[in-house]
Amino acid sequence: MTLTILSEDSPNPKNPELKSGHGLAIHVSVKGISLLYDFGPGGTLIHNSEKMGIRLEDVDVAILSHGHYDHSGDIKTFLEVNSKAVIYHGRDAFTPRWSISNGSPREVGIPAEIRELRDEKPERFALINDLYDREDFVILPAAPGLHSKPSGNSLLLAGNEGERLQDDFVDELTLVIRGEKGLVVITGCSHRGILNISEQIKAYCSKCSVNALIGGFHLRNKEESEENIRFIAGQLAESLPDSRIYSGHCTESNAGSILGKTFGKRYGKMYTGRILEF
Repeated sequence: MTLTILSEDSPNPKNPELKSGHGLAIHVSVKGISLLYDFGPGGTLIHNSEKMGIRLEDVDVAILSHGHYDHSGDIKTFLEVNSKAVIYHGRDAFTPRWSISNGSPREVGIPAEIRELRDEKPERFALINDLYDREDFVILPAAPGLHSKPSGNSLLLAGNEGERLQDDFVDELTLVIRGEKGLVVITGCSHRGILNISEQIKAYCSKCSVNALIGGFHLRNKEESEENIRFIAGQLAESLPDSRIYSGHCTESNAGSILGKTFGKRYGKMYTGRILEF
């Protein structure tokens, strides 16, 4: 299994030709299947895939982790080069979404032209409400659970103007790939809480080992206390004692440092163009 990070916040330290930006797009090649998880913020996916020799026209299945612009920006350009893949998304992914992190609401949902594209080409989109299980991979719906969700969720709203409520991220999808050495789990932003997602994976397959957990955990410097980050890191280490952790995007420096100290050599940072083999 080969996992290629096609778009991420951090630039590639050795290849300045690759474009980075606030967002996420990950390509997975496993047992002859080509998967795309998220589409980046816009303007990075096509460029980077061409530079790295990833044929987007060959992608068999695409998954949208949740309906924010930084994960959906290049959906239109993807559909222009790919004529076969269906994009799986969760419930309410295309609802208007807002952030009040700067005081006044600003739009952070899927761009309007892409929302319109779904109406024009409904055959290219498919709703996931429940667990979607295939031979080599599984798509998990929004994680339930009693653990707290990221504090920054309180700044994120969903709904039309006048109807906005705190976003509950019922659309969030997690990709689980069955590898030879255990499950490889990919998250977008973990808005439902990375500990809840970890428990959801165990509930899905209690006897399965988790080889790696990869993605954004939405632990931002100004939003999450160090105490809470240490608690989350400790709980993850307890529930995933042999797993590798790769985080980035919305996992900012404080959390990255704490995760690095907690997991040691089993921790790695995501960046644009990084290739991981499992």
